[in-house]
Amino acid sequence: MMSGVQNGYKGIEVEIIGYTKHPAKVMWDMLKQTWIKLQDIEYNPELPIIKEFIEGSVNRRLNPTPQETVLIQCVFKNISRVNLAQLTRHRGWLFQVESQMPQHVEHNVILPLNIVQSEFYERAAKLIEESQKLYDDMTKGNDDGKEHTVIPYQDARYLLMHGQTCDASCSFTLPQLVNVCGQRLENNTADEINYAFRLLLKELKKVIALDDEMDKLDKLIYEKNLERCDCFGANTKRCFTCDDVFGNSFKRFADGNEYVSRVTENCKFDYTKSAWYKELMRIKEEEPELLLSGEKEMIESWED
Repeated sequence: MMSGVQNGYKGIEVEIIGYTKHPAKVMWDMLKQTWIKLQDIEYNPELPIIKEFIEGSVNRRLNPTPQETVLIQCVFKNISRVNLAQLTRHRGWLFQVESQMPQHVEHNVILPLNIVQSEFYERAAKLIEESQKLYDDMTKGNDDGKEHTVIPYQDARYLLMHGQTCDASCSFTLPQLVNVCGQRLENNTADEINYAFRLLLKELKKVIALDDEMDKLDKLIYEKNLERCDCFGANTKRCFTCDDVFGNSFKRFADGNEYVSRVTENCKFDYTKSAWYKELMRIKEEEPELLLSGEKEMIESWED
């Protein structure tokens, strides 16, 4: 990493800043209202009837909607504005994003690994450096009240790169996380945001495992849902999500239908030239705990 340039996605971090600590009691208090004979039973994780109902909701044998009361808050740190544009498309999520309008940005631009490892790196780094220097020159004196330039921050930001990093705090429900992972953990269509969600899952699993205040049903709710956090089709080991950029070229799973096979055969780009291909190779060596089931074998098949 050089000044103002972040080589690849590895500088991204995720911090869990809040989560529902006792979801089982909230879920039980909602679930029991359906049955008159259960309404007066107070929450106790040792009662078999409560365990049965919580497990039934989590496994979707009973009404699963009480799980929507389970909230999580996190901060994505050092993500690019490209990533931010994808992240904020998710309906139902709440966001608060670092602003470029009232303050000087901290220059840091993510440069994808395939560019870093190419003959274009020096030119790209120089372009970023020139952009940052121009921004600094235009906004000189805006904070100290002296030698004001005529360009306020909110206008100078138009000269910044899509790769400029920022922090974004998010709030979402546990079922929303499972659903979004279905999209964002698909190698054929997601790259930087794919990496960010892997970090989110890693951190969330860690804080839940270390929380001594939660009872066994509280942890069960999180653990069962986090087990489901994978791309659509992972449970059947078939790929159903792709587009005409790479098709199903990454081949973690076999083609799910004729459409996927046709799109893959006629896709526009070589997946081995992509930044995500380079990142997965790096992750295998440096952060193997982020790999999903079958990905180690997938990457080894590329190397063969």
